[in-house]
Amino acid sequence: MGQTIYGLDMFHCAELVQDDEESLKFGTPERIPGAISIKVDPKSEQTKYWADNGVYDIFNNMGDIDLEAEMADLPLKLQNKIYGHQVENGVSFASTEDKTIHIAFGFRAKKSTGGYRYFWFLKGLPELMAIESKTTEGKADPENAKFKAGFMPLQSPEGKGRWKSQAEDSDTFNGEGWFDQVVYDGSAFASDSGSKATDLGK
Repeated sequence: MGQTIYGLDMFHCAELVQDDEESLKFGTPERIPGAISIKVDPKSEQTKYWADNGVYDIFNNMGDIDLEAEMADLPLKLQNKIYGHQVENGVSFASTEDKTIHIAFGFRAKKSTGGYRYFWFLKGLPELMAIESKTTEGKADPENAKFKAGFMPLQSPEGKGRWKSQAEDSDTFNGEGWFDQVVYDGSAFASDSGSKATDLGK
């Protein structure tokens, strides 16, 4: 029987605390309620190698990885953390001194055969968010928060140049605990480690 993927929920993001030759560390993932849509566009450039009067081989070169997500709202507390805004007496200030942090971004989608397919995008730098609003014309017409980030491969040897992880519920995989940490290594899901992944990137 065939399988289709539909639906979307469980947006999460986590700070990438360290990604260098010495270590790879992520913060604890935080839930972003109100997932609406997501689009991930990994761009690649193909180089054709010609021999024997024809295309002999083709090489893919990784380019930009653009993520665009829409959600009901990106809470102000999380905006302050991601974009480095300063808070004074409950007022959030954006300035030219702000420093945006690198993040990982995760979510899941339903499978028509049961269970979910899970995703983490591992290292992205968010763009500043646009602000859109309009007057109420007799009924509420909420504006979606639009989040954009450019993703890239991890640099740490622990990250092995990876930029995405994905898995799906099956007889051999249990997605419980997927959002407890950023998944950049599959060892935590080994059958002898129990059904829940722990201690990645701590």
